[in-house]
Amino acid sequence: TVDVATIDAASLGFVPLSLVVGYGVSRAAASGMQELRNAVFAHVAQDAIRRVGRQVFNHVHSLDMSFHLNRNTGTLSRVLDRGNRSISFVLNAMV
Repeated sequence: TVDVATIDAASLGFVPLSLVVGYGVSRAAASGMQELRNAVFAHVAQDAIRRVGRQVFNHVHSLDMSFHLNRNTGTLSRVLDRGNRSISFVLNAMV
């Protein structure tokens, strides 16, 4: 049995202090894990975007010259950039 008279002021302050320290450690660990996830995911996302961009680049260069003469280069560039951003958005939404 625990006698109420034997509980001193030092042991009463230990519990709240340990809870605050535990909370701080858990928040720091959660932030660290989130940063680790973002670092790993950034590598995967950039690799996927690079691979798709390279395939599109090769495809555009394999098209006939008439396609390139009849198209506005700025419009094509804008569409390709929009595609890269949409891939990044979808991959971020999945994580």
